Amino acid sequence: MIQAQAYVRDEISRAVLSTDIAALNKYKSERALYRKVEVLSKELTMVRETLGRVSARLEKIENN
Repeated sequence: MIQAQAYVRDEISRAVLSTDIAALNKYKSERALYRKVEVLSKELTMVRETLGRVSARLEKIENN
């Protein structure tokens, strides 16, 4: 079943605004998930860089 979206016009800016709460909640949950993935991706990059530095130090220690 397809629902018709309800729209209202803002009195001050005259912008057309959607009043679809379900769509807003879906957008918010998808945005939160995207942000979480971004944070995890950055953390993974940091872990990889740290492991690379640790590996380089261990190699340097072993060669001395």
